[in-house]
Amino acid sequence: MSMAGLIEVPVLVAGAGPTGLCASLLLSCHGVESLTVERHPGTSIYPRATGINVRSMEILRSLGLEGAVRAASFGATPRVARSRVLVDPEPQLSHPLRDDSLDVSPCQWTSCSQSALEPILRRAAASEPQAQLLFGTELAGFQETNEGIRAQIFDRATRRMREVRCRYLIACDGSKSPIRERLGIRMGGIGQIAKNVSIHFSARLRDRLPHGLNFLHFVQNDGMFGIFIPTDGDSRWVLAIPADAAAESLSPGRAADLVRLAAGLPDAEVEVLGTVPWTMQADSAERWRAGSVFLAGDAAHRMTPAGGLGLNTGIQDVHNLCWKLAMVMHGWAAQSLLDTYELERMPVGRDNVQRSAALITGNVEVDSETALHVDLAFTYASKAVIPDGTAPTPQGAACMPNGRPGSRAPHLWLGQEPAKVSALDLFGPHMTLLTGAGGKAWRQAVDAISNRTSAPLVHRIIGSGLEAHDAGRAWRELYGIEESGAVLVRPDGHVAWRQRTAVASPAPDLGHVVDAVLHATAQGYRGDR
Repeated sequence: MSMAGLIEVPVLVAGAGPTGLCASLLLSCHGVESLTVERHPGTSIYPRATGINVRSMEILRSLGLEGAVRAASFGATPRVARSRVLVDPEPQLSHPLRDDSLDVSPCQWTSCSQSALEPILRRAAASEPQAQLLFGTELAGFQETNEGIRAQIFDRATRRMREVRCRYLIACDGSKSPIRERLGIRMGGIGQIAKNVSIHFSARLRDRLPHGLNFLHFVQNDGMFGIFIPTDGDSRWVLAIPADAAAESLSPGRAADLVRLAAGLPDAEVEVLGTVPWTMQADSAERWRAGSVFLAGDAAHRMTPAGGLGLNTGIQDVHNLCWKLAMVMHGWAAQSLLDTYELERMPVGRDNVQRSAALITGNVEVDSETALHVDLAFTYASKAVIPDGTAPTPQGAACMPNGRPGSRAPHLWLGQEPAKVSALDLFGPHMTLLTGAGGKAWRQAVDAISNRTSAPLVHRIIGSGLEAHDAGRAWRELYGIEESGAVLVRPDGHVAWRQRTAVASPAPDLGHVVDAVLHATAQGYRGDR
């Protein structure tokens, strides 16, 4: 085994699933070079996750990929069904998500198999000049030094080892994460729920469904228990069943019989494509950071397939992390900003783990308001958020968007066709100060801050005559400020700070706020409230 040349790169990403590929894309958007390594020779050949929630679609929209992902959708209804067999004419159905529910987002929940999503992400990531992607290459080891990370990567085709020197390592290496194991980070929570086998098959079932195509369909009868998951717009499915000695060594004929029994269609033509054993788990890492190494995606949390939360939580993990890494590496923020990643994302991850477990048992229901609350209403609390003294949304309350610091900044349509945009389209990769049409003093403050620091801060005026009728007033009510107020939004689209009315000294006050958010200072916001 020979050692090839040295690679020096700011960030090394281990794993090129959706989380790792999104990390590569986001780092490129922030002007940070990265290397992503993946031990498999290509993207996933299995459908795996099949639902992309509203918040993840917003992130993909910000990367210019919303249209491509929508085009790859196979049109399942975002609801869970339970019945004796798949073709039961009267299954128990959760309430489906409504695309227009509360009009809280420019995006919609989308059914798209991971095997279709990953090639879209890979092509986009590979097109960025800041990014390198090496498939068929695995992380063989790493050591943290005073200068950063020294890692060894192994090319499985050439059998050659190379050394990588980087400042940071993002572990997106899956539920069994060798990086997490090497760091000695334990998982906490429910843990293993069940061992399962997924039967991947092709059958013309869609036209025989009296209730349409559902995201998940649980079936239980005297002969079996299983979960049907559609994986494309034609004929491909997965039937997940509990594993036992017989199930782990299923013959294609026996697997096809089980599909017919669960479907309630003894005459169905079934082609078995393969069987894959897997373990259903629900737990979260006790630490998400160890020095210069950050856990994300399944390496940080393992969830059941119910609710489609695993893939989505992973995408949102790196959306939170990558802008912070960029701010530090560009010299705009102190290292302490990176401490806020674990503080902000770990509570969200743990909540989603618990919800995914409860959905499997049927202890919670999937409905439009609850799902949107999970997707959009999570909030962050850290020194990268400046509280304004307002009370948080009560647990379990309806998903009513608001501009409270820590919340995802609310969506509002601005402008007129064909230039109509969402307020969300104004955010990232910079920090954004939103003001009303009377925000001249705030604009001067942004100019003053920009003159003393190179940190990316832009000013956007809402209600300047370009928006639809009365959008300025609607925006102020939605974000909870007056005409003279301002809202600072982070690159990840979460509100960092809100000032309801004008202040005597906008430039010094805003400067203190930006310093507090980017440096995560212990003093916090030092301006007048």
